[in-house]
Amino acid sequence: MNPASDVAAATAIAVVRPAAARLRQWAISQALPLWAEAGFDSEHGRFEERLSLDGKAIADAPLRLIVQARQIYSYSVAHRRGWYKGAHALVEEAYRSMVRDFRHRDGQPGWAFTIRRDGSVDDDRRDLYSQAFALLGIASYVAVSGSHDALSLADELLDYLDRHMRAPKAGGYLDALPATDSVRRQNPHMHMFEALLSLWSSSKKERYLERANTMFDLFTVHFFQPGPGVLGEYFDQALQPADGIIGRIVEPGHHYEWIWLLRWFERETRRQVQSYVDALYRHADAYGYDGYGLVVDELLSDGRVHKPSHRAWPVTEAIKANVVEAAMGRRAAADKAVALVDCLLERFFAGVRPGGWMDRLDERGRPATDFMPASTLYHVICALGELDQFVVRRTG
Repeated sequence: MNPASDVAAATAIAVVRPAAARLRQWAISQALPLWAEAGFDSEHGRFEERLSLDGKAIADAPLRLIVQARQIYSYSVAHRRGWYKGAHALVEEAYRSMVRDFRHRDGQPGWAFTIRRDGSVDDDRRDLYSQAFALLGIASYVAVSGSHDALSLADELLDYLDRHMRAPKAGGYLDALPATDSVRRQNPHMHMFEALLSLWSSSKKERYLERANTMFDLFTVHFFQPGPGVLGEYFDQALQPADGIIGRIVEPGHHYEWIWLLRWFERETRRQVQSYVDALYRHADAYGYDGYGLVVDELLSDGRVHKPSHRAWPVTEAIKANVVEAAMGRRAAADKAVALVDCLLERFFAGVRPGGWMDRLDERGRPATDFMPASTLYHVICALGELDQFVVRRTG
């Protein structure tokens, strides 16, 4: 035992525990009830795409696959942590409707991008981002139900990706079928990495961890840029940085999200990630905040601000990264996590229906949208889960 390390860990726990309690209380008393009631279409057994700022369903919005999968994830975590009494039944119902409404809905393999309220296909595109979240939804359902039968759908979808969306150059997958542009993106591959780790965690089937290793290799060889120590966003077909300014765009939120994923991967495989984590954390921490203490949406690789507006989700990803780094002993990370929780509660969760959020703020920190996207809950619950687990794990 290292007494100095023990003292540092105890100090970090003492700092984080009250912030975790504040966010947990908000989720249990406000957010989870709101999105399970006003945010759930009981007639069709599926989640709403968005709510107005006063908490009413917006009926004409197309329904995305990613929202169904993300909400299944959120209530799966809520069930396992004991945060919402009806979470298990909600996951069961929403999972059945997700499979019914999106898988092969138009008679073709793969999962549709969006449907209309009547269940007809609105956008039949097969995009990697949505397919990755379908996998996460399946993994989340398995974690709640304990049934490995659903893994057959995950394997079917992975086979579809291998057969139809495997990129001809540099590895990984195409962004979408049919293609909407010539750019390849790291973001959907990041969520494939997350989905594969989730499938591994819920099933302990080695085939998913082997695929996660392949996604990690894609990150180290192509997405991570060792010179500036950043994660690129946009690439050409050979996974070289895209021409022009878009090839220099980086997102602090994704830096933080990868830090969390890399630490998770490290725990499962013992592969070394420290140099990547240090570089990503250093860049996001040095350049990713404005004068209001808000995480900016986009930077350039040299640290200059490219898009000065703000979303709620990068704050949650910064919370997750700082919590896992606090667990690793990074100095001041626990204090930063607490400040970010306060930012979330005070800047994004105030002034709207309790349990909801102002998802977008402009460059001066002013409200910049007139609706609440359901998809944000996934980010918040994931951050809360990491906070809660840190307190419990380190105390235990």
